[in-house]
Amino acid sequence: MDEETLDNLIEIHDPEIDPAQIMEQIRERIQQRREVLGYPSQTFPTFGATSFPGEPRDEEYDSDLYYHLRHANEYYARLDVELLLAPSPHTRVPLLGSLWNRLRRDAHNLVLFYVNRLAQHQVTVNRHIVSVLNRMVVQIQEQQHQIRELQAEVRRLGGE
Repeated sequence: MDEETLDNLIEIHDPEIDPAQIMEQIRERIQQRREVLGYPSQTFPTFGATSFPGEPRDEEYDSDLYYHLRHANEYYARLDVELLLAPSPHTRVPLLGSLWNRLRRDAHNLVLFYVNRLAQHQVTVNRHIVSVLNRMVVQIQEQQHQIRELQAEVRRLGGE
């Protein structure tokens, strides 16, 4: 629930009582109590991959970085692991050919089962890595913008 929903959780029709102020006091007391008891402050992560931040529109940027980051965002979940049996002359042998074909298919499916489990784990790792890269690029963009502003401020103050 967001704070606005929580503020409207209790409905009071007395003009001398401010529910928002009461909720704020409750939050403050909860925070104070947690600090006294030594509860660690917790922040919870967002779920899912953070999206590609896009190229900056008003600043110069490294086109190679954004090219590779865009492709990492597109391909991190793509793992093409499917059954692919090469033709075998042994499958044309009467009676034993169909048995051999079924045995090959079952053996390949068993291998695919374990490979797909591993691939799913790798997709999860890839999603986290791409999310970290996306967040780092956003932070770098913000820092570059701040650096440019500070440089302009230094030039302005140096010229006075």
